[in-house]
Amino acid sequence: MMTKPRHIVLLTGLFLFLFGWSLTGSGQDSNKPAPLQFQHSSFDFGTIGELGGTVYHSFIFQNTSNDTVWITSASGTCHCTTGEFPQEGIPPKKSGIIKVAYDPKGRPWEFESAVEVKLKGFKEHKELKVIGKTIGGAETIRFEPAEYTQKFQYNEKSIEAEEAAFKAFVEKMVPLIEKHKLIRIQIESSASHVPTKTFANNNELTAQRAKDARSKMLDILAGFQADLSRVVFQNDITLVQGPAYSKDYKSQMAKYVPFQYVKIRVF
Repeated sequence: MMTKPRHIVLLTGLFLFLFGWSLTGSGQDSNKPAPLQFQHSSFDFGTIGELGGTVYHSFIFQNTSNDTVWITSASGTCHCTTGEFPQEGIPPKKSGIIKVAYDPKGRPWEFESAVEVKLKGFKEHKELKVIGKTIGGAETIRFEPAEYTQKFQYNEKSIEAEEAAFKAFVEKMVPLIEKHKLIRIQIESSASHVPTKTFANNNELTAQRAKDARSKMLDILAGFQADLSRVVFQNDITLVQGPAYSKDYKSQMAKYVPFQYVKIRVF
């Protein structure tokens, strides 16, 4: 049996080693921007209590690339902050969450902490920041603010899910749902006595306002993968109220507007 000269074997081995290293090494040192796009990269817990236990927030992301990516770590910048991330690969265009936890015990002060998210094959890392203020010796306030109100113009029925104040209100429920066994939500909707042109009557209009608010809340919470089994909606309060209808209502619309609203209470 013929054997290859020793120098050819060595050169072949060296070539394979260098070629293999270039294939694997170049992928692990990518200078391309990390392809996870987050809906937002910071969250304000507001005022929490030192004795209220760990608080949580889920950051939603999407893989904007055409390749599957893997998260290798989500490490806190201090031991008070930790990150929980998907262990499986994230397929192209798919979404997921990274849950960030902050422990306020023994830290009665304003805080700013972060989790650094690293991806396989990318030098760049993403930073997810949490801020807030811890009150020493206190329990965490269950929910603040506890009420949201949106006023409507004549015949409007829909809360806009992308409306910043409404979305921020619902988003604050996510850590509350994770922390407590359940939360209760009461929706109160109202219409004035000015006849609607879109619905059969004003009772139908105000009922639709409540239904629409509930649907939009559930859509936002589902986007954060919140456990909806912990959310209990009380029976809606639907009202038709305010001044009696007058035929010159257009010139007096200002007196009817205060009775066109949806209020959402969390407790």
